Amino acid sequence: MATSNAATTYLEHRLLNFLFKNNAISFASPGNSIYVGLATAVSNAEAGTLTEVNTSTQDSNYARQQVNAAGWTLASSSTDQQTVVNAANVEFAASSGGATYTVTHAFIADAATSGNILFVGALDASKAIASGDIFRINAGNLTIELK
Repeated sequence: MATSNAATTYLEHRLLNFLFKNNAISFASPGNSIYVGLATAVSNAEAGTLTEVNTSTQDSNYARQQVNAAGWTLASSSTDQQTVVNAANVEFAASSGGATYTVTHAFIADAATSGNILFVGALDASKAIASGDIFRINAGNLTIELK
């Protein structure tokens, strides 16, 4: 589905501040506040600048999907690449509202709306979504990777 190794500048800065400056205030643990969202375009992945599915003009049922801490499988710390994958399907509601749109990227955010974009990754293949379609990321198909 998608592999994202493009951590945003926001996340990179917070991680370094947390690790090297011992500054927990600069980076609170998101815990169960991790959301998967869909984008129709990305202009700058590093900055987290993207065009999220529009609920007014494209899909009135669209909403970021919350995946709590138990919904991720973390790779062993002894592996060369550090990864986490979705442990269960991430399913979006059936599209409603008219226009067909094309999803090009998945992203990870720390809030249901607005908030900060943490990771952005291109889908293996873009997907056109028409009214009534359900977009699903099957278990194990969304990989977040740090190298």
